[in-house]
Amino acid sequence: MITVTDINGRAHYLAPAAIAKITEAGPSSRWHGINCVVTLFNGTVIESRDEAKDIAAHTAEKQP
Repeated sequence: MITVTDINGRAHYLAPAAIAKITEAGPSSRWHGINCVVTLFNGTVIESRDEAKDIAAHTAEKQP
């Protein structure tokens, strides 16, 4: 499991296999504290405070 923090400070514990896409946020989203958008295979979207490269690195570490 990896931890992703949303813009409200809540921690989400995700299985790396559940993550479909990690997208870096644009400048206007960054101004609001959103550093990346994590999309899951079930369609859930999490606007995250974490950097996309950090989530991607943790996801790669946890893959078999």
